Amino acid sequence: MTDNAEWLSLITATVPVALYTADADARLVGPRVVSEAMAQSLGYRPADFVDDPGLWMSRIHPADLPGLLACVDAIVTSGSFAADYRWLAADGSERVFAEQAVLVGDQRGRPSRVQGIALDITERASMRRQFGQAQRMAAVGRITSTVAHELNNLLTVIMWNLDLMTRSLDGTSKDFDRAHIALSAALNGTSLLTQLMGFARTDRVASHVIEVGGILTRATQVLRFVLGADIAVETKAAAGLWPVETSPDQLELALVNLAIHARQEMPEGGRLVIEASNVPARGHAGYENSVGRDAVAIAVSGAASGPVSTLPPEGGRNETLAMVRSVIEASGGRLVLGGPDGTPPTRLLLPRAITAGSLATPPADRAEESKARAACTVLVVEDDPDVRNITVTRLGELGHHVLEAENAKAALDILGRGNAIDLLFTDIAMPGGMNGLELARRALQLRPGIRVLFVSGYTSSANTEGSTPGEFLQKPYRQEDLGRALHRVLRRGTIAAA
Repeated sequence: MTDNAEWLSLITATVPVALYTADADARLVGPRVVSEAMAQSLGYRPADFVDDPGLWMSRIHPADLPGLLACVDAIVTSGSFAADYRWLAADGSERVFAEQAVLVGDQRGRPSRVQGIALDITERASMRRQFGQAQRMAAVGRITSTVAHELNNLLTVIMWNLDLMTRSLDGTSKDFDRAHIALSAALNGTSLLTQLMGFARTDRVASHVIEVGGILTRATQVLRFVLGADIAVETKAAAGLWPVETSPDQLELALVNLAIHARQEMPEGGRLVIEASNVPARGHAGYENSVGRDAVAIAVSGAASGPVSTLPPEGGRNETLAMVRSVIEASGGRLVLGGPDGTPPTRLLLPRAITAGSLATPPADRAEESKARAACTVLVVEDDPDVRNITVTRLGELGHHVLEAENAKAALDILGRGNAIDLLFTDIAMPGGMNGLELARRALQLRPGIRVLFVSGYTSSANTEGSTPGEFLQKPYRQEDLGRALHRVLRRGTIAAA
């Protein structure tokens, strides 16, 4: 036994592992010989595990302990076991260990002792979780985008008919009120779909100069669905907030993740407060500015209506904060974590935009942009028959001559004839092996002077995909949106072939 102890001590002096040897009938098996480096990472001394034989087993996560004990009990018949489990360090953080043990017999072949080794695989487990999470998020993103695309097609039909109804009804009638309420609900639905598709994007969205107050309002709409009815969401935006430069979608996603993180501390419900205020370069009472210049602080705090969760931080929470930190630091900002009692609150610090001259606000609803040049020939390419019929009707009402095709192949047949065509109006996502982007490239080769207007239910810009020139119109759209998009694309000069 002395030789075994010397052997274990020699190994753990040079390798960051935990080893043990125990009698075969001992139920509570756990490492006694722990390397100096590993013991320090766990918040203990190597001697602590020698002085207290039950220390190791007492720190195994309660949810994982029964499974490990079952493996220990079965080793007499199985001869060995391998198990992964969570281990609570002295500071309450979780480590993940992979333990392997083997049953060793004496000279007569009878079970004599158990020898085992425990390896810290926390980093590997974290990478595995992140990879699995990335795969799940990618799948969710694809599903979300596809469903949202189909819903946007449906909303296009609904909004167009409601729009026509409100225009044809007497503004004082009850039917007008009902139609207007339905149209408003459809518009709210399109806003939520746009946000969901923004969250589903896997690429980093371009930064814009934005007003934080508007982002808080948009994020609140999503949070009510994400957090549940037992969490009241309150936002406060100070007057005169400075603009910041960041990706609107990424900032919303960061706020949603922080809110989910805060929600885990309120298992029985409560109130979540998101508050934005200006913080000068030198900071002010209660706020230290670590950005080094004027910044906007977005504080996220929660007030639980029942007992506060005392569970130790889990790997998923740490990964959530890592995601938020990555997003904010990409914009030159900082994530400042609050104290354990919530004072001061966790907050995001985003540097003040150098210029506010390019705020990402909707285009002005100018009358001249609602009218497109008349007497143009437009080729509409749309696989959804309801959306195609409505689009053809809309363009005809605006005074255009309209040709239609249900897919890219049919469109190329029309483009190959002698008809004069001024504008290709095409959906981007289409079945049949050729999408709208490839169709546009082929069309520009056949007719270098043709103009292109892309439409899609996905949040995508045609100008960023394949460098195909053209304007982009997001589905669903109203008559004014269509008029502005037609005005933009038709007032252009001749477009050179791609």
